Amino acid sequence: MKRLVIEFLESRFVAFAFRTVFYLLSLFSFVNTAYGQKVPVMKKVESGNKIHIDFYSAYNNKAPVLYSSQFVDDIEFIPLETTDECLIGESIRNIVITKSNIVIFDYEGCCRFDRKGKFLNKIGKKGNGPGEYTKPMSIVVDTLNSWGYFSDNWSGRFMKYDFEGNSLEELKIDGMGSFNTLYKPFEFVIESSFYQYAPKGERFSFMYYSEKNKKVISKMSCDYEKDIPKLALCFPISYMYSNNLYLKDFWCDTVYKMKDPFNLKSYAVIDKGHFEDRKYDHTALITGKEEARDRMVLDISRMSETNRYIMICSNKGNLIYDKKKNNTFMGDFKENKWAVENDLYGSPGIVGSSFLSCVNGNELYSYAHSFEFIKSLKNKHLF
Repeated sequence: MKRLVIEFLESRFVAFAFRTVFYLLSLFSFVNTAYGQKVPVMKKVESGNKIHIDFYSAYNNKAPVLYSSQFVDDIEFIPLETTDECLIGESIRNIVITKSNIVIFDYEGCCRFDRKGKFLNKIGKKGNGPGEYTKPMSIVVDTLNSWGYFSDNWSGRFMKYDFEGNSLEELKIDGMGSFNTLYKPFEFVIESSFYQYAPKGERFSFMYYSEKNKKVISKMSCDYEKDIPKLALCFPISYMYSNNLYLKDFWCDTVYKMKDPFNLKSYAVIDKGHFEDRKYDHTALITGKEEARDRMVLDISRMSETNRYIMICSNKGNLIYDKKKNNTFMGDFKENKWAVENDLYGSPGIVGSSFLSCVNGNELYSYAHSFEFIKSLKNKHLF
């Protein structure tokens, strides 16, 4: 398994700050428009052979850092071209690799490079006109057709472009959230926007959307029956592995595998032990400080999977479950980033949260900014 580390020359911190402001404003401007649709609810079926991931034990035995040699065989470095036209911000959401393209999305836009790191073009354009996005939150890439879809939350549009950057279509999906997943061409799993505001029994965390039919054809229920704090960023999780789609509601410890748009089968369960769901408003979003009552709250933000490993990104650390050995190991934080040290070549490996979300087959994609390399001038491997 290879981990692809992508180097950038310059970074900007404005993207993350702007994103946080957007979330807070949205909490008070959200309008529930998605849940009145008369569409089927996905049926959930229990499996007798679920994977059990012992999160709590891994947390109690977590190491200060993870080392790449624990789950990586080799590393390839690709330095990306850095000009004024293609500078990449600090907060990167998506890295998508195809046979001939590297697509990088931060919260300001999207750049396309070839596999050697040469800048090709930007995809999409920021603005208020037709075919322009205002504030993109993520991109979904159809590698088969070379299309990119931006989730433009401020306008409520799903913006479609080709890889050359041309606007193709604007799709309107009521209740669309920030982070979505392509199941197959023209079919998506759409994250619902702030579904905690819906009444109990009418909460739906995902919608299955057909681009050809221009409508939602099924939805996944959130079975959490307790009150949900209003200041809770409860983003559900979806990811692709081996041409299959996996879904996890924020408030449920079970991961489901999609059999078809109308049927789900339990795939894995996360044992969180003494950790608990969020019971109070996430005031750290405003104060920037974690309260004592939040220390036992577990927030899982991302999951991804390879043939050997299931990887979980959380507020408590980075967990990797070894499917072959049926065990887990976890790394802590370092310098406020997910701590993964590259001990294969001695070059820097402390990376951001995108590390565990970018997977293609058995390859993991990550990035390192140039200042991290500058700190390691003594490592002759780099020069």
